[in-house]
Amino acid sequence: MNGTFPMITDLKENENSALNLKKKNKACLADKLLQSIHGKIDPEIEQAWIDEVQKRKGALKSGDASLHSASDVLSEARKRLQK
Repeated sequence: MNGTFPMITDLKENENSALNLKKKNKACLADKLLQSIHGKIDPEIEQAWIDEVQKRKGALKSGDASLHSASDVLSEARKRLQK
């Protein structure tokens, strides 16, 4: 018998359990798993991203910025590159 079978079974069981979590708990688990791979996030960098997101959110709400679809952005970029 191959020694990897119990590990595969455990992985599938863990995967199934994780997929049945609520969204908030999935996000928390994903964050912990990523931290276990990449290490802890620098709090200053994390705060800088939070600040940037809040700034962009405010710009959208005030009308100083607008959203564009990816296809529109790529189309415009292709036009500019062809000039």
